[in-house]
Amino acid sequence: MIFFSRRYVTKRWIVFLLLLLLVAACAPRRPAVSKGDPASGAAPLPRAAPAYLQWLEHQSMLRDASQLTADISGTQILWRNSAAARRPNLLLEAAPNWLGVNPNLVAAGGRPLFAALADADFLTFLSGTGFAGIYVAPAGERADVWGSAAPTMPYDADGDNIVSLRFDPALGKDDDFENLADGLEKLRIQLGGALLPAATGLGPDFMLQARQASRFDGIYAMVPVPRKYWEMLPASASEWDCKPLSPAATARFADEGLLPAHLTRDALPWATRGGWAVTGEVHGADGQARRWLYRYCGNALRPVLLWQDPSGNARRIFSAAVIQHTGIQRQALAAVKLESLMGLDVRQDLPGGPRIPQGGQWGELTPAPEAVNDIAREVHRYGGWLMQADVLPQSLTPHILNGAADFARDAATWPAAAYALLSADVAPLVRLLRASMASGVEHSRLARGLHDEACVDWRAFLEVADGAGLIQKAQSLAGGTVEDSRSWVTAASLAARALRLDAKRSALPESALAMRQACLSLLSWRIGLPGLVFVSPHDLTGALAPDASAGGGAAAAAPVWGTGGQPSRGLPQASFAFGALPAQWADGASFLHSVRSLLLARQEASLHLGSLQAVMAGPAGCAAAVSKLPDNRHWLLATNFSSERRDFSLKLPQDMHGKHARDIVGGEVLGIRENRLVLALDARQSRHLLIY
Repeated sequence: MIFFSRRYVTKRWIVFLLLLLLVAACAPRRPAVSKGDPASGAAPLPRAAPAYLQWLEHQSMLRDASQLTADISGTQILWRNSAAARRPNLLLEAAPNWLGVNPNLVAAGGRPLFAALADADFLTFLSGTGFAGIYVAPAGERADVWGSAAPTMPYDADGDNIVSLRFDPALGKDDDFENLADGLEKLRIQLGGALLPAATGLGPDFMLQARQASRFDGIYAMVPVPRKYWEMLPASASEWDCKPLSPAATARFADEGLLPAHLTRDALPWATRGGWAVTGEVHGADGQARRWLYRYCGNALRPVLLWQDPSGNARRIFSAAVIQHTGIQRQALAAVKLESLMGLDVRQDLPGGPRIPQGGQWGELTPAPEAVNDIAREVHRYGGWLMQADVLPQSLTPHILNGAADFARDAATWPAAAYALLSADVAPLVRLLRASMASGVEHSRLARGLHDEACVDWRAFLEVADGAGLIQKAQSLAGGTVEDSRSWVTAASLAARALRLDAKRSALPESALAMRQACLSLLSWRIGLPGLVFVSPHDLTGALAPDASAGGGAAAAAPVWGTGGQPSRGLPQASFAFGALPAQWADGASFLHSVRSLLLARQEASLHLGSLQAVMAGPAGCAAAVSKLPDNRHWLLATNFSSERRDFSLKLPQDMHGKHARDIVGGEVLGIRENRLVLALDARQSRHLLIY
């Protein structure tokens, strides 16, 4: 045993206390909005402070993953459900109609969102309107609190810069969520939300990997840059002042063997733009300064997780996210966004030159196909259902549904219907739906209206003739920028633009009927087709951007219930074409009740379980779809997207002679002769008929 003199011990304590004071000065107290690394603005330490690294670890997803998986590993919970279970019809029957709530685009009346959703009046409205599910996403803590991103529109309007497996504190406490889950369970209303996206924000796990903290290697797709190449890198003001790498520098690093020469992803015309970015000079746990190259998607502040790393760290984080979401939080529906992993692999060079994969070559989009299937099986193991939520080419949908996923996002019908309303051209809508039928897609397993409350993504048009030109035309009609493939507009803003009304005029009483019919026609191409339906507060209130005629780039918040309160993320409060939900709920003749009647009718007829049987075009601006119901009846949706009244003569599928068609809204009964039905349609009007 070794003894120390009192003078030596006192001297050691003084040094230790000084070190603690230094660490305390450098370690952050987690702010509402940080300005980046806590050492920013001061001279950097020669190495990352151990106490700071330990604090970062306590905030990391990988640490949460270790705790969550330890609670499950080796227990009987793993044997309660089959990972290979294929039972989408169970969820369809329990919850065909969903209210979709994007926390970044709503106001909650000054309360945490979970508390507002647990309000007794809101739950009564939810149940009475025909919604048997509520989908709240994205709900994870965002990178904003780390100062690694200044929230801007539109790139981060989806709020997918998630950096934690925990709920965003702005949504409420865990008790608020539990109260909501209990209230929904009593009403037999299902919960749903999104798992961690494969392209996250800059948060603790990224920072720890960049600092070479123990156990954090392999989470993100990143490599250190040898110091001799630093002169080729863009200058950075601080550690997390991350910059995209220029094409010339990327090519040079590929020649040096630091980066792959060609990734399959970079040749995909529909993939979200991305590339390689570089950090500033990061001081590691070992005292070494490094700059890191890493893969990003959409924005340099959205690093991509490395699914295929042999450490399995990214996969462990996803496994923990599933345990938390499905097993602990009781959320039946789990959405996943893995588009940033699609084709994140070295491209094959074949004889005759490298082959650029088309949308349907699913096997070449590794590692995403494996990731979708593995995550779906884990969700099944804990009793849930998985929904692929990315905007993808329609030709990939059969491959997704032939795998382990239960549902896939319908990314084609919404933009095609929006374009039809703006242009009175139904050709893309008809072509895309017919192509989907020809490829054998089960339309009952499509999720319609997912994340469409404030955006139209036109990339589905890349699979039709002159798709690029069609996107430019659509952007022009919607008021978006030619450089983007998305228009940041609501359904009501699209309707107002088609009617040539500004925000003020579109909310006037004299515009009510035209706005109502146009918005119902847009929503009809969700509600009037098989599958899961998602409708948002923006859709129900007729939320308008500050200038509906201006089109893209203008987002506004809609109240989830009541009249509003402080909007999320500083967005302006939307004006309404149809009014706040409580007022509409009290008015039986409101737009809300028109939507309600259709939601209840589709549920009663089991349209959600049906199959799309035929898609037809008629006079200019007219299109129709016939779906076969489980009891051999049929649901007919017919729409006139033009500005003039039309008589639509429909040639129906065989064996309908002598049957009747009853208007679901108006109750009118029409006879069918020689499989032909003639419908009178006003301008921008949709009709739903039950054929029996």
